[in-house]
Amino acid sequence: MPKLRKKPILSGMKAKRLNSHKVLNLSKTYMNRRGQAVLVYLYPFKTKRGRPKKYPDEIILTLLFLQVAWNLSFRDLEYLAVQIFGRENIPDFSTYYYRLKQLPSILLVDFLNFVSRRLLGKYHKELRFLIIDGTGFKYNEIYPLKILRGKEIKEVKSHVKVVVLSVHLKDGKRFILTALPGESYASEVKLGEKIVRWLNERGFIWRALKGKPFLGDKAYDSIKFIELVLLVGLKPYIKVRETLRKGIKSEIRLKCKELLESDEIYRFRGLIESIFGEVKQDVGSYEKTKSFHIAQLFVLAKFILFNMGVLFFVWMIFQTLSVL
Repeated sequence: MPKLRKKPILSGMKAKRLNSHKVLNLSKTYMNRRGQAVLVYLYPFKTKRGRPKKYPDEIILTLLFLQVAWNLSFRDLEYLAVQIFGRENIPDFSTYYYRLKQLPSILLVDFLNFVSRRLLGKYHKELRFLIIDGTGFKYNEIYPLKILRGKEIKEVKSHVKVVVLSVHLKDGKRFILTALPGESYASEVKLGEKIVRWLNERGFIWRALKGKPFLGDKAYDSIKFIELVLLVGLKPYIKVRETLRKGIKSEIRLKCKELLESDEIYRFRGLIESIFGEVKQDVGSYEKTKSFHIAQLFVLAKFILFNMGVLFFVWMIFQTLSVL
């Protein structure tokens, strides 16, 4: 039997654990409404030859969330899932691993957007500001990232970079609006530009966020990025680089500086760091896999779990997860 952790998963789920059947129902709702359309869009010419899927995609998604929430190996996950759902409904760990390799990461991004849209629909009137920032999750490393010298630095393999856009409410609640993963040295600005464009393409989200402060650190001091934020209708509270010898000449960057000096809201930018800290502390910052693709899925699942904690707390459907 796997050794399960005693501490709660995330801040939104204190002293209680996810009800696995509710997670399955949410995954099934998503696959029926949006998930299948995403897969058809990604694989329009995929033939129907071969054996049909014995285990539906919602089962694979649910197993992924359970594995990340409990920090289980593939074998331990199989044992746990059999106790909950029954042997006939759960694939063996090798089949599950194969299905994960076929699961596109964009499906997890869309699942995160699906959950955040429900939260935004409930809380859009209480929205105070948004914060964008990036962080990294290690995977396939030989040594822990401590003080390394010389050639040992090259022994550390890589990490998944992810840019996260969080929503913060007036009462202190917060959730992840969307997130986008990338490779180790992917540009945070490029990933951020894709996120801002996504906001502009979603009418309901755009209307709910219009005119709200958009906080970002110096990493997003890019004229093109700030222009996109302004075009979406947000106020760019973005820290700009300035030195004694090199002043600010761009009117757009000067606008950002004026906003920062006229309002103290930028002091809340560090709140997104608390989200990163809670996620990494509760479900880990190291993905136990050698595959970059699967590491991406694990990272996105962690932020989906964070949103589930907020969503399930609202729905009052928590339940202690007991394993016989």
